[in-house]
Amino acid sequence: MTRLMIEERNRIEVNTDPQRRCYNGCHFSSEVVWTSWDWIEWDVPADKIQERLTFWRELNDYAISQRGESARAEYRVVEVEGATNEPG
Repeated sequence: MTRLMIEERNRIEVNTDPQRRCYNGCHFSSEVVWTSWDWIEWDVPADKIQERLTFWRELNDYAISQRGESARAEYRVVEVEGATNEPG
């Protein structure tokens, strides 16, 4: 049996101004980039993976409806390498 985990990555704003100017929280120039993938659920049973992905995606849809596109996240399922649930 394989172990699965759910990973997430978010979008963040990065200050790209060479002089690093920031006025009242607004950058002179910036861009939106994706963060690296980070796990949010570890060792999810294979039969529950779609249910958990649906939960996270619906939660993210609600966050987007409340805070806008800056709250957008992506999710993926990753198999944990070299790990099994078998004893020994």
